[in-house]
Amino acid sequence: MGNCCSVEIGLENFIIRGLDSIAGHANYICKLKQTLPTLSAALQELRAQRNDVQRQVVVAEQRLLKRLERVQLWLSKAETMIIEAERVVEDGPQQMNNLFLGGCASKSCLSSYKFGKKVAKMLQEINDHMSKGAFEKVAENQPATSVVVRPEEQPIALESTIQKVWSCIVDKDVGVIGLYGLGGVGKTTLL
Repeated sequence: MGNCCSVEIGLENFIIRGLDSIAGHANYICKLKQTLPTLSAALQELRAQRNDVQRQVVVAEQRLLKRLERVQLWLSKAETMIIEAERVVEDGPQQMNNLFLGGCASKSCLSSYKFGKKVAKMLQEINDHMSKGAFEKVAENQPATSVVVRPEEQPIALESTIQKVWSCIVDKDVGVIGLYGLGGVGKTTLL
């Protein structure tokens, strides 16, 4: 008799869990009228947060700072989520037209269930993503470019010419100094 009683309790727990599961899945349809406007509001908040982060990045890049990769990844993912959420919000009115009995039943239950589940999942993803978008800094200093130090070469055969030009520079009566000659003879080096 003890076994019979345990089977009843096990069966009762099974039925209760099954009903809870069915009720949980039915909530995707019943709460669609609430979750769809919530998704639309979350979408607007995500857009605003994305725009704020992009503005911070633009200001930092104008100061010649380099955008952090995790910021770029967040912005890319935010852009993808915004596009997907816009599509879902656009499909919302059509799905809402399928609902009847106060929104707890649908002309196409499977379609409304999938749509409601998609809305709930997307709402959760957007909220999670927005919580990751609070950056202390969005950019950092760029690594210094490597500088090649070239040894300074002293002109060898131009010593006398350098002396002539220098005497003209020092002389107050000389106004303009002109250098002329064939290409490659060292005019630029002399200067």
